[in-house]
Amino acid sequence: MTHGISMAGYMFVNPGEEILVPSLFWGNYNLSFINAYDAKIKPYNLFKGEGLDVAAMGAELMSEGDKKILLLNFPNNPTGYSPDVREMKEIISAVEQAAKAGKKIVVICDDAYFGLVFEEGIEAQSPFAWLANLHENVLAVKVDGPTKEDYVWGFRVGFMTYGIKGGTEALYTALENKTAGAIRGSISNTSNLSQSLLLEAFDSPTYQEEKKEKFNILKSRYEAVKQAMKNPDYAEFFKAKPYNSGYFMCIELKDGLDADVVRRLLIEKYSIGTISLNNLLRIAFSAVAVKDILALFDGIYSACKELTV
Repeated sequence: MTHGISMAGYMFVNPGEEILVPSLFWGNYNLSFINAYDAKIKPYNLFKGEGLDVAAMGAELMSEGDKKILLLNFPNNPTGYSPDVREMKEIISAVEQAAKAGKKIVVICDDAYFGLVFEEGIEAQSPFAWLANLHENVLAVKVDGPTKEDYVWGFRVGFMTYGIKGGTEALYTALENKTAGAIRGSISNTSNLSQSLLLEAFDSPTYQEEKKEKFNILKSRYEAVKQAMKNPDYAEFFKAKPYNSGYFMCIELKDGLDADVVRRLLIEKYSIGTISLNNLLRIAFSAVAVKDILALFDGIYSACKELTV
């Protein structure tokens, strides 16, 4: 995924150009776009109430300038939120409206956690499915890989897929050749061993069954988080940001608590690892057994209480 995001930057981002990202985003975008290609990250507000602030995204697309680069990441890292069916339609409509207004838009779909949706009514498809044939002014770029989708950490294999309405064979051939050249000029090639193992796995008659088994493990951990967060005591110190999918969820700490101070105390005293993001703590529930979920949140509660006294 990291290399795929980097290659998208190499292909489509010029120095000084802005990339529209949600206000809560994967920190590696800074390295991939700012450090590597001298681009600028321009966040738009992610949430409004308990859902997405699609209007904020749409306003940025319609702002001054003809070229727009939009990055969509669902399920979102760090929040673990994916749009419901209605919200996805609103996202696609906002992109289409900007395209019809003459904006030339590259939409990078970071699909690292594709398919990991745990609630009914949440859109299961990537935005790419609708963007790929949306409008002649919209180039959709799907970046994904098996690391999270197929639970193969360390394989370092990724995929890039392009789609644009009216795209010709010559256009796609040019994109493919330019992408291949960019890869050749950076890492030469992806591990042949990893690619071969993945092909064998994809061809296995038990592949879907095995993948479903791992999905169910993640879903059981997600359900345990939902159950734990029903504890009314937690509201004294933190509340959950909207979440429904992926590997992570975030809690927002009450005013007066420093997330990084809480994070350090959790490591030093409670052996609990989190990531601090301003006044949020990102929690990787995907890596916590169901039996330990309650202890995880009780530990966070205790650390917050200790720092408040």
